[in-house]
Amino acid sequence: MKRTALNRAGIPVFLALLLTFSSVASGEEHPLATLAESAAAKSEITAPGSRPFHLRAVVYEATNRDNDSYNAEIEEYWMAPNKWRRTVKTEEFTQTLVVNGENKSEQITGEYFPNWLRTVVAAIFDPAGAVAGVDMSKSADNPVFGGTKLCRRFEYRVGIPPASNRVFSVYCFDHGLMDSVQKPGYRASYNVYRKFTGKEVARKIREYIEPGTELEASIDELSEWTTPDESLFFIEQPNSPLQTLVISEEDLRGLAQNQTIHWPPIRGGKSSGVLSIYVALDRSGRVRETYALNSDHPAMSDAAREQVAKWHFKPAVSKGTPVQVESILTFAYQTKVEATAGTTRP
Repeated sequence: MKRTALNRAGIPVFLALLLTFSSVASGEEHPLATLAESAAAKSEITAPGSRPFHLRAVVYEATNRDNDSYNAEIEEYWMAPNKWRRTVKTEEFTQTLVVNGENKSEQITGEYFPNWLRTVVAAIFDPAGAVAGVDMSKSADNPVFGGTKLCRRFEYRVGIPPASNRVFSVYCFDHGLMDSVQKPGYRASYNVYRKFTGKEVARKIREYIEPGTELEASIDELSEWTTPDESLFFIEQPNSPLQTLVISEEDLRGLAQNQTIHWPPIRGGKSSGVLSIYVALDRSGRVRETYALNSDHPAMSDAAREQVAKWHFKPAVSKGTPVQVESILTFAYQTKVEATAGTTRP
């Protein structure tokens, strides 16, 4: 199975490699070329040379506070890029990850580290990872008009011919700071910036899940850690942390033990077209999360997500160890349009 490289935030490098850029003529380096990099640098509290800190954050569904499915707690003690301790807790999953020099130790409970939670963690501790390699000057496509935001949209092709589709990534900045990143498997917006040890840190991070469902991560404590406790970084027995690999669609389909999709009839719209969804599997091969991407018909995306969630996959293994995997699946659909009440088909 081919592995797709991840940057240190766990964001797939292939997203940058597959971007189909709109060309922008330039002589010298365009001011937009380094915008993403400089904006992230202004906010990244885990960059080399940053001051030691202690951080606590809580995560919840902002659109429905009665829904406990997305509740989480995050805490980190950080001294240096190679010396920190992070604890992540939900009702079904916990992780304690310690990094001390070249040694790492991870203790986990639960079967699955959710994509939505890893997105929040990456947005807090590694905002640069979400925009790594992005040259804003390579696109002239601005999806946002008016206001103070500067945005650029990129597209790339996904799928296995003849089922080929376009998927988009959108990066927005406001007053030189990161505003939002939207790309397959990662959708986060950064809000309520406040100063901290020479940085501008977003204290509220929103994550879009689907229409009507948005999460919020609230950093309730961020303080300088003036009396570090070395015992927090003690590692008795190093081990390898849980991995989540982004793999190709070919590899994901190679793990699938059934690939049947029944397309329901629709009441309007395009009766044939293409769609793509993002799929996340746990170490046993169980589908845990699906997200709709670009589609010619929303109802077909819903049908694909509902049915793929019931597919069975063989567990993915890397170097003899079970891993979580994520990928994009693209489908060509063909269905019929139902006659509405009071009409007669020719």
